[in-house]
Amino acid sequence: MSGILPETTGAAGFAGRVVLITGGGGGIGSAAARRFTARGARVVLADIDRARGDAVARETGALFVPTDTSDLADNEKLVRAAVERFGGVDVVWLNAGVLAGSSLGDGFDREAYRRLFASNVDSVVYGVQAALPALRERGGGSIVVTASTTGLRPSPEVFYSASKHAVVGLVRSLGPVLAGDGITVNVLCPGAVDTPLVAERLAAWRAAGVAVATPDQVVDAMEEVVRDGRTGQAWVVGPDTGVTPFAFADLVVAGEHRLRFADGKVSSVPDGD
Repeated sequence: MSGILPETTGAAGFAGRVVLITGGGGGIGSAAARRFTARGARVVLADIDRARGDAVARETGALFVPTDTSDLADNEKLVRAAVERFGGVDVVWLNAGVLAGSSLGDGFDREAYRRLFASNVDSVVYGVQAALPALRERGGGSIVVTASTTGLRPSPEVFYSASKHAVVGLVRSLGPVLAGDGITVNVLCPGAVDTPLVAERLAAWRAAGVAVATPDQVVDAMEEVVRDGRTGQAWVVGPDTGVTPFAFADLVVAGEHRLRFADGKVSSVPDGD
């Protein structure tokens, strides 16, 4: 994988930094915990599964905080725990999410649909909201969100795809909004990844010739995105292609540059102001 390596980041740059990882008991989250503790980072793990989170924390020495990331108060508790133990937060990886969901028609399940959006979208909104004060107190930092290539293309798993499209749009819009705070925010869009979450699908994927990434390759991508320094980007992650920013079409809306948004209100300003 290729990328830019500013002096303040990179492998050595994780030493001493406080890295918060949601979904920390899963395949990608546990690989991240191993990687960043080995880098000398102070790692805080969040997961709703206490047994998995405790196991990864014991293995890596990370701080584990049981967290329902679909709940704002739990996200705020998580960030408080990181600040109280380590004095702040530098990098936030919002990696929690679920794959299974409902479908339209006879298979529609309202509760499954709501759980999916709570896990995949609410957890990102609440994670950013909870982390912002700590990142601002630090003078800036990095937020990385795990989505999927289905957030960039159609998929038969319509609600899962819709949730990931929502996350991609959120991150792209947050990029310029948070830039003034010195906070970068980016979204990773891997394809198939070999994790326990999708264990029952792996054989079918491989039989069909689908390339499957390892969790460590996703962690490689996350490190490179933090090093790169750009913001508001969606990064495609592939086992054979590395990590590359997705090239969105540039859609210009006439007059939009004169709009100002603040506190939920919209106003217009003349050119040149």
